[in-house]
Amino acid sequence: MRIDVHAHLFSTAYVDGLRAVFGKDNSPAGQDAQRLIKWMSTDPRMTNLDGRLEEMDKWGITMQVLSVPFHGALVQDKPAALDLTQMANDMILRAARAYPDRFRIFLTLPLQFPDAAVQELDRFAGRSEVVGVALMGSAGARPLNDPEFLPVYAELERRGLPFLLHPISPPGLDCMLELNLANVVGFMFETTLAAVRLVYAGVFERHPRLQMIFPHLGGLAPYLMGRLQWGYERFPACNENLSAPPEAYFKRFYYDTVCRNVPALRMALSMFGAEHVVFGTDIPFREDIGLQLQDLETLGLNDTEQQYIAAGNASRLLGIPLELLSSL
Repeated sequence: MRIDVHAHLFSTAYVDGLRAVFGKDNSPAGQDAQRLIKWMSTDPRMTNLDGRLEEMDKWGITMQVLSVPFHGALVQDKPAALDLTQMANDMILRAARAYPDRFRIFLTLPLQFPDAAVQELDRFAGRSEVVGVALMGSAGARPLNDPEFLPVYAELERRGLPFLLHPISPPGLDCMLELNLANVVGFMFETTLAAVRLVYAGVFERHPRLQMIFPHLGGLAPYLMGRLQWGYERFPACNENLSAPPEAYFKRFYYDTVCRNVPALRMALSMFGAEHVVFGTDIPFREDIGLQLQDLETLGLNDTEQQYIAAGNASRLLGIPLELLSSL
């Protein structure tokens, strides 16, 4: 029994929508978007729902929580951003409604337009398929700790909706357009920078019940924890919004297992505990699911720890009853 909290699905219509917005954009962000659009257009795993179900069965994945890495977060034109938002959310909702025993969803939000983001939450209020939201590493070229975004975090906390922090367009992208460096390196910088901003800015201090899933095993954050502590001790800007050291907030997060490095997995488990690690695959952008599972096996975890990571933590965090999964 496994719940995969980090999985994506697209449609040809959504990819066409991205192409209409970014197809002639020669900025670094536009060029990188075009690279990903080409990938999404040529790999059938990106859009094939039946193939996804077969892949899940192959790897013993009982349920996936679908999300969309949302290029609409980069869009400054409000109607265009809202069109992409609705297209993305309606598409993954259709999958979850068609297979309610196999899929749940993280909503995409146009965070750069906070009023529209809350309206999108309202549009899906009460839907059992929705178990959280996905936020990108920035929104409309603004950092996630922008004061205008704070009401959205308050709404997420009030509604009990965790968010998956997902990369989409790393800072310094102009230096990463070759060698697929955005995917390999830049995305880890993006989510780490966003998470640290949110912590130091006191967003999780103000909203103690707000929950976050930090993908790719927390990016660079675990390795930088000592430096984050030093910044907290040395610079007033890094402590004036906090009542505890930064590590205390990072220990509240959940970290998915998309990593492919056993020592790094051990480090994350030692820092955050098995109770805060959740299973993820990054399907369809990753094809190495067997190797990811092999790494988890190599850890030699006890039965309780394995159950926490495979499904128990996600069940608790996202409100997905384990009884539902065991009946499948």
